[in-house]
Amino acid sequence: MKKQETTLETQLYHWGWIVLITVAALIAGKRIFFPDFSISGQMPPCVFHRLTGYFCPGCGGTRSVKALLSGRFLVCAVDYPMVFYAVAVYFWFMFSQSVDRISHHRIPIGMKYRHAWIYASLVIVIIHFILKNLFYMKTGIEPFL
Repeated sequence: MKKQETTLETQLYHWGWIVLITVAALIAGKRIFFPDFSISGQMPPCVFHRLTGYFCPGCGGTRSVKALLSGRFLVCAVDYPMVFYAVAVYFWFMFSQSVDRISHHRIPIGMKYRHAWIYASLVIVIIHFILKNLFYMKTGIEPFL
């Protein structure tokens, strides 16, 4: 019997389903068992911001995830675009791989892993870090919706 080679895309696809099921279970569990729990009140202040007065590369991430989960996609994209980018890439990967697999590769649209996806995310984080701090320095207004 021949052992079937597992591709990176297959591993990512399986992990993608595990992540989706886990996140769905956590959201459902939170809504059922802890409807009044809010993560915002539980987060410690940002040490980087407290020490330097500038926003760290991750500032806005929690607000962005909360906005995404409440369906406010524009707020999600503005507060921390990396979250919006990651979710968009994740859903396109999962959708395209599902179509490819369900059609038995007759519709070969399955997204392939490329290092460029990771580099793009790094560029998004760096650009957002620079722009939000420039905006804050020029206006004095926190750059979050």
